[in-house]
Amino acid sequence: MRILIIPDSFKECLKANEVCQSIHKGISEVLPKAEVVKIPFSDGGEGALDVLIKFSKGKLINCETENALGDKCNSDYFLFMDRKAAWIELSQVSGLAQIKNEKRNILKASTYGTGLLIKDALSRGCKEIILGVGGSATNDGGAGIFEALGGKLLDKKGESLERGGGSLSSLESIIPPQIPKSIKWKVACDVNNPLLGNFGSSTIYGPQKGASKTDIKILEKSLTQFSKVLEKHFMRSIAKIKGGGAAGGTAAGMHGFFNASLVSGFSILANMVRLENIIKKSDLIFTAEGKIDKQSTDGKVTGRVANLGKKYNVPVVGIAGNIEGPYSKLYEAGFSGLFSIQNGPLDIEYSKKNASSLIRDITGRVLNLFINKNK
Repeated sequence: MRILIIPDSFKECLKANEVCQSIHKGISEVLPKAEVVKIPFSDGGEGALDVLIKFSKGKLINCETENALGDKCNSDYFLFMDRKAAWIELSQVSGLAQIKNEKRNILKASTYGTGLLIKDALSRGCKEIILGVGGSATNDGGAGIFEALGGKLLDKKGESLERGGGSLSSLESIIPPQIPKSIKWKVACDVNNPLLGNFGSSTIYGPQKGASKTDIKILEKSLTQFSKVLEKHFMRSIAKIKGGGAAGGTAAGMHGFFNASLVSGFSILANMVRLENIIKKSDLIFTAEGKIDKQSTDGKVTGRVANLGKKYNVPVVGIAGNIEGPYSKLYEAGFSGLFSIQNGPLDIEYSKKNASSLIRDITGRVLNLFINKNK
């Protein structure tokens, strides 16, 4: 039997390669001689660098930067060897996982550190920047990136704004950075949420980053003003662009500031690894992420893998810490079965701490079911 393991990460818990190992252990306990192909994957955000290192020609560049709250740190980005391009993973430096729970502050969190990575890549002669978004601690519309590259965001007095999404309601004018207009910008994202509104970045993703109801109102007001000023200055509308809400509105901001194109991160990486050919040859697929829900079918790794499994008539097992319906939509997407790692009434902290063993356990039980069903 040929089994493909292709999970995303369990955010703030296990990296995709760690999830891979846990699923593999569960398979080995049941089918020690199975042919197993492991591809820890990403939708372009968190985990993309691991995919690139394994499947693309290039190297990691480490440089000094700062996290979303301004603390000094070092982080990596991927420099392609076959072209003058770099892949920057926002979550590596401006990610939620880089900030302890008690220190998170979505109003002040900034993408400035991500901008420092981009600045370094440009200094090395890169003509193309691919920014993988997802897993951010920020809601600043990419304003920090713009400032790190030398741009200025000014209030009505002509003074620079404080960093963070909370201050953007005071934005009145913009001075662009002095960088070549020939740079090709891409934002690799796989969500459909717009910048503003009930399905926008502040409302949908803000609570995941610790935003209160009051914070959400402040951020929505800030990004509304931000979008108006950007449209006036650059003549590009960002308020309703599909996917603009990714990474706290960074996707929309990058389009507004630099005319970046929003592309499917999953598709870029899938083409690199020739994923469809691998899926065609598989008998069973295991995919996983921290939470599988209706958003999973809107471009995330698990949903896209389910789509491809359905296309080639290969059963796809979805494993997650939490699973939410409507289940009919998930099954229609291509999942053959959906299984939570919970094996009892467990609290979230226990589940996170023991996620590896819980994933291994459910994998073995599901595989036994699959084998017995197909005898």
